[in-house]
Amino acid sequence: MSPMRADEMAKPTGRPRDPGVEASILAAVQDLLIESGYAGTTIGAVADRARCGRSAIYRRWETKAELVVAAVGALQIAADAPDTGTLRGDLLGAAMHFARADDRTARVLASILSEIGRDEELRDVAYRVVGGPPVAALTAVIERWIERGEVRGDAPVALIAGLVPTAAFGSVSLRRRALEPDAVVQLVDEVVLPALR
Repeated sequence: MSPMRADEMAKPTGRPRDPGVEASILAAVQDLLIESGYAGTTIGAVADRARCGRSAIYRRWETKAELVVAAVGALQIAADAPDTGTLRGDLLGAAMHFARADDRTARVLASILSEIGRDEELRDVAYRVVGGPPVAALTAVIERWIERGEVRGDAPVALIAGLVPTAAFGSVSLRRRALEPDAVVQLVDEVVLPALR
C-alpha cells in the first residue's frame, strides 16, 4: 500500500457543510430563546424548528451552551478599540458597541443573561464569546491612554472597563433593550472619564 501524499491527507472527508443549514439552526435558536427561554430551547426543539437532524447540530456544536452562545454571537456586532486621537473619542467609540443591539438581539441576550447565574458552562462560554470582546476593547483603549500619560497609572482598569458593560447587561436583563446612545455618552462623561482622571 503506497503512502498518502500531503495534499490527499488535507482533503476533508464527507459532505461540505451547508451554510444555509447553520443559519437556519442559529435563527431557530434565537426564535426559541425569545419564545421559550433558555430552558425551553432544547436540541430537539431546535432541530424541529430548523428542519434538520440533531446530528447536524452536534456536528457543529458539542453542547447546548455552545449552540446558544453561537446564536447570540451571530447577532453581535464586532467590538473594536478605535484610535480617534482623543481619550473621550476612543471610549465613546468602544462603548457605543453596547447601544447597537436591536430589539431582537436584546431579547435573545436577555434570555441567556437570566440563566448565567445557574449554569457555569453557559456563563463561561457567554463571557468568552459575547461579553469578553467588548470589555477587551474598552480595556485596550484605557491601557493605550495610560501609556500616553492621559490616564492615571493606578487606575483600576478592569473595574472601569466593566462599568459600561455592566450597565448595558443590566438594561438588557431588566428592560429587554440596549442602552440608548445618550446613556452611553452620559456614562462615559460622568462616570468613566472622572474615574480615569
